[in-house]
Amino acid sequence: MKYPLYLILIFLLGLSACTEEDITTNCVDEVLEAQGMVPYQGQDIGCKFFLSLYEYESQQYFLLGNACADMVVYPTACSGNQLCNSTAECTEFYENARYIGIVGIEE
Repeated sequence: MKYPLYLILIFLLGLSACTEEDITTNCVDEVLEAQGMVPYQGQDIGCKFFLSLYEYESQQYFLLGNACADMVVYPTACSGNQLCNSTAECTEFYENARYIGIVGIEE
């Protein structure tokens, strides 16, 4: 009878060890891998594509950027789904999202 209790306790301790930072890092790592990018560590951006991270309504969103390209981009969640499909739909995001910083750059 003691074994099921120990298993439940170990399971709960394992869950509590997973922090929000771990989840955040995993999300960023997955998006960088999907985009073929490496973590940004102060490299010269130049004309390379880079990925910026934003927080909006307690969710993470990414925007692709390039200083040399005129492009229209929309916020994308960790799942790969776009938040909106037009600038008009994205107005609230652009007005209220919190910019966290550049998290990735193309290799």
